[in-house]
Amino acid sequence: MYESIVANSLEILAALPTPVPQNGKIAGIVNEFVAAGTAMFEGDNLHFPLGTTYLRLGVRGVAKQAQENAKKAESAAQKELLESIAVVYNAIGDYFARYAQAVLVAANGDERLLHIADNLKALSEREPVHFDEAMQLMYLMWKMRSSGFGGDIGRLDVRMRPYFEKDIADGYLTEEEALDILVNFWNLLYASGSGDTLVNIMLGGRNADGSDAGSRVTVLMLEATKICRSTDPHIAIRLHKNLHPDIYQAVKEVQLMGIGQGTLYNDDMVIPALMRFGVPEELACQYTNDGCCEVMLDGISAIEFLPLDCVATFELAFNNGSWSGCTYRRPSKYWNKNNKPTFVESEAQPGFESGRPEDCETFEEFYQQFLAQYRFQVRNRAARLKRMHESNMTGVASSVLVNGSFESVLESGKDYRSGGLIFEDNMMFSGSIPTAADCLMAVKKVVFEQKLYTVPQIREAILVNYEGYEVMRRQLEAAPKFGNDIDEVDLIAADIANHFCDWLIEYRKETGFAIMPALYGWRFVDEAHSIGATPDGRKYADSIAEHFCATPGKAVNGPTAQILSVAKAKEAIDKACGITVFHITLPRNLGNSDAEGLEVLDGLDQMMVACGLGNMTIGIYDRELLREAQREPEKHKDVIVRVWGYSARFVDLSEEMQEHVISRIPEAS
Repeated sequence: MYESIVANSLEILAALPTPVPQNGKIAGIVNEFVAAGTAMFEGDNLHFPLGTTYLRLGVRGVAKQAQENAKKAESAAQKELLESIAVVYNAIGDYFARYAQAVLVAANGDERLLHIADNLKALSEREPVHFDEAMQLMYLMWKMRSSGFGGDIGRLDVRMRPYFEKDIADGYLTEEEALDILVNFWNLLYASGSGDTLVNIMLGGRNADGSDAGSRVTVLMLEATKICRSTDPHIAIRLHKNLHPDIYQAVKEVQLMGIGQGTLYNDDMVIPALMRFGVPEELACQYTNDGCCEVMLDGISAIEFLPLDCVATFELAFNNGSWSGCTYRRPSKYWNKNNKPTFVESEAQPGFESGRPEDCETFEEFYQQFLAQYRFQVRNRAARLKRMHESNMTGVASSVLVNGSFESVLESGKDYRSGGLIFEDNMMFSGSIPTAADCLMAVKKVVFEQKLYTVPQIREAILVNYEGYEVMRRQLEAAPKFGNDIDEVDLIAADIANHFCDWLIEYRKETGFAIMPALYGWRFVDEAHSIGATPDGRKYADSIAEHFCATPGKAVNGPTAQILSVAKAKEAIDKACGITVFHITLPRNLGNSDAEGLEVLDGLDQMMVACGLGNMTIGIYDRELLREAQREPEKHKDVIVRVWGYSARFVDLSEEMQEHVISRIPEAS
């Protein structure tokens, strides 16, 4: 079963180059090699961190433990996986030894290179015992796993803390030296790729006893982020009441850079949500984010997911299970300017007749039709996710390198995709709920209350993208919009979100298959092109909401109003244990000084926690600077913006994504 994976892994490991680092204390491939084969990476979506066996045991130790456990395996499949792990991890050790020799030969008495060679030689034989060795091993394992793309890293400060503190206490390492190593590591990650690389690092958090999992190394990692000021790695931080003030201060300074770094997670909300889902507190305290924003357990779980666009669901409900029939759709680019334009089909499935809106006498009747369509779509996607899971459980063969990194796989011999992990993280996303709420609100006002137009008349306007219907469009656009602290529309969004979570809870009770709800969506630009114009007055391809945020450009009452709008969905947020993702974009004139800017951020951060939100990212941009970057991209390669679960160079974005980012920015006051 693992024969081809092992063969391809050995082939790739034997072909890996041994580049000598020109600076820094960490060796490793950057872009010198991209594996041609795919079997070595079988089944790995790169959205989750590797486990930690190689840190505890070293790669030779993993091989030895796997070989010993293979002798006690209960089945031939388990024995084969464990023996495969032993073969591959011994080959990794051989690569480290070969790399050490290459650096030693090149050193020619250079102390820096001799030290790197010693570290590589040590890692070819044993587990890391020093901070620099552990960081070296982390980079090499990450890079071999990523094969030139990227991949999640997880709670790096928690993993590195024991090595750091021991080395500091023993006088082996100074904080300045540790910071140099971290900057070196950060630069290697950035040189390996920028943007949608899934290279997320989670910092801080509380332990099960309430103590702070953060440390001085957490602060140094935030300092490295400020020094490098790059798109990668993507940095997130877990807030809790016992977070050290030095860590919180460093977080605010990272946020003030304005490039979408320093995403906040609220332990006081996320951990209880996971516990209500059935995760024991000790494991829930080990949560991290995956390759984007979703919650998973570091070293304990992988993640499988499916998205569902709520605005597309609204279009189906508005047309009794059919698409609008518009003919003006055009291709769009995913996010990068080099992506090939493609026609993107929505994940929502047409065909379910939820009712004719034109037959409704009240808004409540129409709203129930929408909910019927939405429930159908949620259950349809849930059933598909369940089938994906069941297919995996029939016995799949996945990356041996990945399997060997997990303690539970090493112990059981079960593939990580087929029951080998402690926790199975299956998740469904539903993004853009606020735009759907805006559409419902507009129909409520214009059709059912003011009686200015009928549903068929709005459909006619949508078919031509409101050409010749500008008066109607402006009247629809004038209806209250989510994100302005207006109960009438905010509570519609909250109710939709609550139903989404409840239907997945219902599905779990019926089938036994647990799906974590997440109010999150990453395909908002694609989805804006896959549907027609909408009854909120939005023209085709104009922005729709990302995650559980206001539709870009529609929140005009300031950031505190946006937080208050989201907080009205507290009941759903408590159930959406996958995470409720919330972005705020602020204009660059945040204050007259950095001190004033930090005060503004402190107020928003504290409000986010007080209102019970689980997640928040802040971007701070200058609208005119971004327009200049569009006109003269060669002069603005250093401008960085938040996209969805990552930041990217603005000039690398497709025109569609650039316009979406600019549309988020409120008018400067």
